[in-house]
Amino acid sequence: MFRALRLMLTAVCLTLLGRVIGRPRHPSWSVSFEIVVRYLRLDWEATADWDLARLSADMNARPYPRDFAKRVEQRDEVIGGLPAVRFIPPQRKGDGVVLFLHGGSYLFGSAKTTHCEVMARLAFESGLEVLGPEFRLTPEHRYPAQLDDALAVWDSLVLARKDASAIAIVGDSSGGNLAASLALALRDKGLAGPSALVLISPWCDLEMPGASFRANDRYDFGTRDVLLRHAHAFAGIVSLADPRVSPTHASLSGLGPCLVVLGELEIPHDDIIAFTEKLSAAGVDTQVHVARSMPHNPPALAALHPEGAASMRVIAEYLRARVG
Repeated sequence: MFRALRLMLTAVCLTLLGRVIGRPRHPSWSVSFEIVVRYLRLDWEATADWDLARLSADMNARPYPRDFAKRVEQRDEVIGGLPAVRFIPPQRKGDGVVLFLHGGSYLFGSAKTTHCEVMARLAFESGLEVLGPEFRLTPEHRYPAQLDDALAVWDSLVLARKDASAIAIVGDSSGGNLAASLALALRDKGLAGPSALVLISPWCDLEMPGASFRANDRYDFGTRDVLLRHAHAFAGIVSLADPRVSPTHASLSGLGPCLVVLGELEIPHDDIIAFTEKLSAAGVDTQVHVARSMPHNPPALAALHPEGAASMRVIAEYLRARVG
């Protein structure tokens, strides 16, 4: 608690000082939003050299917003052998379900903690059930444990619903990597894929070659050097260039409709745009929404910035139109 208060005080002081001298972090950001982004960056830097198990435990133990989480029904269940949380909106707009694969560098994250609010908000705004499985995480479990878990959940969902057209897959950040990998694995197995694939700031290239990692460093809350550590922890002996862990290097033809959402100012911006171009070149029905002036994972910041809220609405509308 003391550490968080110290970081928040530092973020407030830096933000106010920047405003006094005429150098806000970004000219379109409000004071409160800049404070949040500065805090997230300071926290990222302060935990950069932590043991990965400590980082995971700390992230999952933190308090998180619960506004939309209070507006939907939550049911704990087991699916595909994994614990999961089902978010049920008060007014359902169909029988479809959204399989949401959470981000967190494959190190942390949970439907009960870090991603509870974003999953609940998506369920509320889309009118669709959202299912958040608790797949295995590194450093205890490296690739392909997460993909194996996602496939097990998918098989159970299809078995229960008998129709893949009633299921969409959504993933944010490393969860976007897993969502894309799951869709590709289903294609390679000759199985019916999701009715829609939504990738939110997907970590699509673990080598992270994009120039935006330098150009947007000022505006985002992650850093490439720490992400490389996370990437190697996940991939293990697999090369970061291997298409099994970096979907941007895979053959992308044959995937179903895909929406990619990203922040204009996020550090992997260029990698994500390159991935969308490869999707389109492969004949995939691809839509791209760039949230103006936003850092990584805009929908996760929906309560703090209108562009984040707009990106969540785009996703909700996209899913409603495609999930049976």
